[in-house]
Amino acid sequence: MVDPHINFAEDQTRHIVERQRHQQVAAFVAVTEGEVSRTEERIRQVTALATATSLFAGSEALNRRTPPDVTALLKGAKAARLMPPGMQVSGSDGEVAVAHGKLFVRYRPEPLGIEIVSLGNVPLDGPALLVRVPVDGMSGTNAVAAALYVATSLEHKNVPVPFAHEAEVVALGFAPEPLRAAKLPRP
Repeated sequence: MVDPHINFAEDQTRHIVERQRHQQVAAFVAVTEGEVSRTEERIRQVTALATATSLFAGSEALNRRTPPDVTALLKGAKAARLMPPGMQVSGSDGEVAVAHGKLFVRYRPEPLGIEIVSLGNVPLDGPALLVRVPVDGMSGTNAVAAALYVATSLEHKNVPVPFAHEAEVVALGFAPEPLRAAKLPRP
């Protein structure tokens, strides 16, 4: 008769190591797929679209071909290959679909103004966002070309009317946030 050898310490060690790996993977996924990550991705998307559409509108205005409406603006930006990757124009009302939400482009030819509202599909996608290019009333040394507003609540459903005064935007529960430019490495 053979006595079986049972080694609990080795089994426990393997179980602990597997559990730690699972926790590390879960933590990584939470960081890369969580609300903060998705909000950051949506900020990149909304600012990229604001940049692309404002460059197109400005260029067209300089050439005396100002797009008359948001549909022409988006069609023109797409034809000029300025639309950021992963964005699909989904209607004639300025709606653009992205992975974690919808972007609503608002356009004013005179004076030139572009405003984009970004709404997530689910609360995990983060709060509502609003980007404006250019900012009305820019002057002085602290003038900014673009402004970002972030809703202060995930449940926020009220968005300001197009090109509302900043006081109205803030009163609706949006907080102004600085747009941080990407830093280039020094040569």
